[in-house]
Amino acid sequence: NPYAASGHPSLKLYKTGDLTRYMADGNIEYIGRVDFQVKVRGLRIELGEIETQLHRHPSVKECLVTTYEKEPGNLLLVGYVVPHQRNAAIDQTALKEWLRQSLPEYMLPNAFVSLDAIPLSSNGKANRKALPKPEFEGTGIAYVAPRNELEQTLCLIWQDVLTVSQVGVHDNFFELGGHSLLAVRMVGQIRQTLNVELPLRELFQAPTVAALADVVQIYRINPAETQPPILAIDRSQLGVTAIPLSFAQQ
Repeated sequence: NPYAASGHPSLKLYKTGDLTRYMADGNIEYIGRVDFQVKVRGLRIELGEIETQLHRHPSVKECLVTTYEKEPGNLLLVGYVVPHQRNAAIDQTALKEWLRQSLPEYMLPNAFVSLDAIPLSSNGKANRKALPKPEFEGTGIAYVAPRNELEQTLCLIWQDVLTVSQVGVHDNFFELGGHSLLAVRMVGQIRQTLNVELPLRELFQAPTVAALADVVQIYRINPAETQPPILAIDRSQLGVTAIPLSFAQQ
């Protein structure tokens, strides 16, 4: 701490990376970050780490990763890519698989946007405010319409939770912008609409409408395999550490 008296060498300052300023009334106003660290669903992410790995892909000439708030509270990662070949199509699945080899799942962009060039500001730096709005309306897989009433119902639930206009039976929930928090909402809507108690893990193992419809049918036929209802217990005789975590909390 450069402001500490010489007699107090143990006093330290912590550099948070936050950019702030003192107001006339003594309060501190938060302006932003001095770096490109973001917090997505409670997890701190260095956007530069994602960009470094993405730039190593042989088809990527330039890239930039930023966040996009699709709806209040739903912050998503978006990768902007300039391919080596002009006007070349982006294989989003291939880029995700490339990043998955070196990054954890929560650091994978929810969508990729192809650009002819990264927009620059007047001083030659990347102008993040000039980046185009990403689209979450498809995963690059050919659209296949629902083939029965159950798939139709699941598609409508997905469209509502993911706020997209169309979902095919082979579209991947997570490639359409889904994540763990939206997965919880999805399972809740399935419970209310179809009266099926579906464990959260099933959506991760069957992330398409077609696959999930098969799982729902199994739980309909074998209701004994569903999770038991959550019942209130008497906590007066229990310590906090004695209360077990639910599967979702674990």
